[in-house]
Amino acid sequence: MEYLKSNQESTYRIRLKGSLDHRIADLFGDFTITLLESGETLLVGQFTDQSALRGLVDQLWNFNITVLSIERIENEKPIDSIDLSLPRE
Repeated sequence: MEYLKSNQESTYRIRLKGSLDHRIADLFGDFTITLLESGETLLVGQFTDQSALRGLVDQLWNFNITVLSIERIENEKPIDSIDLSLPRE
């Protein structure tokens, strides 16, 4: 079986149930951590590979933090930079 290898990190958006204690949040290093109005927490960060992502999920499990979703972000642009114009003929 052949595995694809990439030298590029992938960015993920991880939505968690509830808010993170600041002591736990400090363990996640270079992640952007956002508390949503819904009371959920959003983590956004880069992983070198799937095993690094799995390592974070395992840490969350160990802290009894519920993961609601994990989404890979590809070439995401801010909403105001997306061209919504129709093609001209």
